[in-house]
Amino acid sequence: MIPEGIEDRYDIVQILQETAATAVLLVNYRQIGALRILKAIHRAHPDAYSILSEANLLHGIKSSQIPTIYTVEDTNEMYYLVEEYVEGQSLREYLLETIITKEQLLKYAISLCDVIEAMHTSDEGPILYRDMKPEHVILQDDNVRLIDFGISVKKSEAAKARPLGTINWAAPEQLRAGKIDERCDVYGVGKIIEFMQKNSNAKIDYRIKRLVRQATDENIESRIKSITILKKRLLEIQGNKESKIKENRYLGKRIAVVGMAHSVGTTKVAISMCRYFNKRKVDTYYTDEKNDTVHNLLENLDGAKLKDGILYHKNFKGILNYGDAIEKITPPIGLYIVDCGTDYNLAMNCDRVIFVTGDAPWLSVHYPEWIRDKSVYVVGNMASRLACIKLAKELRKKVYMYPQIKSTNRLAKEEERIIQTLLRNEKDFEI
Repeated sequence: MIPEGIEDRYDIVQILQETAATAVLLVNYRQIGALRILKAIHRAHPDAYSILSEANLLHGIKSSQIPTIYTVEDTNEMYYLVEEYVEGQSLREYLLETIITKEQLLKYAISLCDVIEAMHTSDEGPILYRDMKPEHVILQDDNVRLIDFGISVKKSEAAKARPLGTINWAAPEQLRAGKIDERCDVYGVGKIIEFMQKNSNAKIDYRIKRLVRQATDENIESRIKSITILKKRLLEIQGNKESKIKENRYLGKRIAVVGMAHSVGTTKVAISMCRYFNKRKVDTYYTDEKNDTVHNLLENLDGAKLKDGILYHKNFKGILNYGDAIEKITPPIGLYIVDCGTDYNLAMNCDRVIFVTGDAPWLSVHYPEWIRDKSVYVVGNMASRLACIKLAKELRKKVYMYPQIKSTNRLAKEEERIIQTLLRNEKDFEI
């Protein structure tokens, strides 16, 4: 399967793969002494035109993260193409001996989204990669390259494509010859993120885990809709330093306050945190997306003022929830304290989580696994010191004992001290 007539230009360095009708060779291009990949296929093979198809597909992708095609030729018996040899280490090889940081994971994942996004926005129409797996992701220092486009296909021709892909990596609809679109590559990138997380120091990061679940949902209609949305979510987790609002690290961020039960005082803690930040000149807004908490405050707080859908009262700013029937105002830019009640899913959409616990004997406690994540801070409200110490030992992390203050009309000094202590002690609270 070595094409005739190549010996005057190429030296065969290694046969990487060979069958009765195909071959992949590592060759040395004599003229400049550069390593190249040569792929050959017999003209009689049913997939003979895959060589030409791969060349045409790569030609339409504007990305430095894919191999350069140098030539496509044919002999009397076979077609062959010569492309750039992408040197580096595969992601699988790299993670066999390396535990990556959360920052590296996000950087590699975002870079992978970049190349898939380039394929999905090709000038000649979307191209579906279909073959995402760790062996095809090549690391070159800080750069991520993608190789092997043998089963890639134009979206316009996907309905006629055979069900190809690697089990445990390819999307379910791709393997069972279902209708496929860009979401099959969202699934593939999601599986790579999952693979990286298992080999990282961010194994229990709840935001990454949730993103993986959404990207790899077997129901295509429930899956993240596009690689662009997946990339945006990764950038949000990363904290995009190129953001136009970078002058204030809090702007546009959300801190969730969520409780293990309805009676542990999440609303009290959330309101007090809102007052704390506003007192320190950080524009902060309390929001309760499911209840009428701000309406109730408007009726019960003396001196409260309402303007453009926002309640103002002594360092408190709360956004009124008018319900779905009323057109919502454009929310102001600032830090948001989100009162989640007991809605864990709502909390996981935020940048940081304050998890409020109590020790009432009638409370049945089932802590979520992500409570141990470093971006989750545990506060014991209406809990004894002994209960907080016991929980801290169980979770192996700090538990802050919140003072028992009943009034929501003002920020008590005791509350101010505990919030200040929490922020000062938790160095990673930079959001």
